[in-house]
Amino acid sequence: MTPALNMTTLAARMLEDYDSHNPGSVFADGLRLSIADAYRLQAEVAQLRERRGEQLVGYKIGCICSENQERNGLSHPVYGRLWSTEQYSNDVVLATRKFANVAIEGEFAVTLRDDVELGNASISTVAAAVDEVFTVIELHNAVFRGDERGTELIANNAIHAGVVRSAGVRPPQTSASTALSVDCDGQKFGEWSNRRWPDDLLQEVPWLVAELAKEGVHLERGQMILTGAWGPPLPLPAREDTERVEVVSTLFGSVAASFSR
Repeated sequence: MTPALNMTTLAARMLEDYDSHNPGSVFADGLRLSIADAYRLQAEVAQLRERRGEQLVGYKIGCICSENQERNGLSHPVYGRLWSTEQYSNDVVLATRKFANVAIEGEFAVTLRDDVELGNASISTVAAAVDEVFTVIELHNAVFRGDERGTELIANNAIHAGVVRSAGVRPPQTSASTALSVDCDGQKFGEWSNRRWPDDLLQEVPWLVAELAKEGVHLERGQMILTGAWGPPLPLPAREDTERVEVVSTLFGSVAASFSR
């Protein structure tokens, strides 16, 4: 870490940049961090957000596929935090000026009816703790300013900027499969087939539990977990009119959002 800057100073600047839709300017100044320090910085920013009244509502898992890991110079997933101020309902209209180079991912989220701790974090026990499953559009500030994308990604809360979610449905009681597609104004941007519940959807949640345990934290009843996308964030087309994004699961329903410029 740059000797002239401490975590308190960095966190205040990171949050100021986030609020002004100009995330990560410290990385343009040449800041380099270890993985451990990147998570420390994410946690410092989280403390500032909680102090000003935002509530932690869960966690996101990112970089679950090798393509995304390689793109960011990583060999493992990452996690970030979900905030009460960044939750949106189906069919919301969002202004792109409220984001920095907004990009989207179609994926799934779950909420928990029971705590999940390190000792009971297999896929099957996590599935048993799931209350509802959601089809979601994850929003990102797709901006990188430094030359070490992995640690910049982590420090910037895994570039998470919000989530639009469908109505929740109860999880299947037995193994089931779903397809997932992402469409923008009727044009297909991504499609994945034969993804299995719970194995494919929850594959990295035990990893998240183990990582949080290192910080003395566990997943709690009522929290939401974004379980990870199977492709990279998709930038919205450069258009001047409103765009409608829809993510459709054949098992868990659909969710949509419109973006105005």
